[in-house]
Amino acid sequence: MLRRRMGWPALMVEVLPSPPVLIFMALGLGLLSFLVRLVMPVGKELLWLQLGYFPCYIFFFVAGCAAARTELLERITWRDAAPWLVVSILALVTLPVIMLTRGQLGGFEGGWHLNAFYYALWDPLVAFGVMLGVFAAARQWGRHPTRVMSWLARGAFGAFIVHPPVLVALSVLAMPWAATPLLKFTVVGAAACAGSFILSGALRTLPGVRQII
Repeated sequence: MLRRRMGWPALMVEVLPSPPVLIFMALGLGLLSFLVRLVMPVGKELLWLQLGYFPCYIFFFVAGCAAARTELLERITWRDAAPWLVVSILALVTLPVIMLTRGQLGGFEGGWHLNAFYYALWDPLVAFGVMLGVFAAARQWGRHPTRVMSWLARGAFGAFIVHPPVLVALSVLAMPWAATPLLKFTVVGAAACAGSFILSGALRTLPGVRQII
């Protein structure tokens, strides 16, 4: 609506950018996240929002809107996703190694440290592979969605919006539970995911909310 009123051109992406362009985007996102985290490191909140993650949030939201206009996301193949899946796996594997071997050389949350820059770059590298892989999988196996898959798809954006308070509430409730961290992570994470979708579905029944989420 704002675009139509101000005469802004529609932002559209018809083809997936080439690997060098995507690499440049990932480096740019990592650098921008690194700079933001100098002021708002990971873990520091403003109105319950962690601004240290916002460069990636904003970029992927805008990119998703632009790609949706041409149904680009529905055309992502395993050939497109495969190189980035490898990058994501390498990033996931190296994170604990870096934390164990360089943990005493500077914080990962933010600051003028190589560790902070590594973690800022780690986010988009993992995100590119995970998202492209999910799109490729959906293209291959999601052509005939079930009722459950359709319901999850409709509530996905709403679940993304409401998941922070759901996750925080469940984490607080689980604090007295004497269980191993891995078990707590698994149970609370699964419950938060399910709770976010349930809350999103409930909110979508309210008048006017369906047009937003």
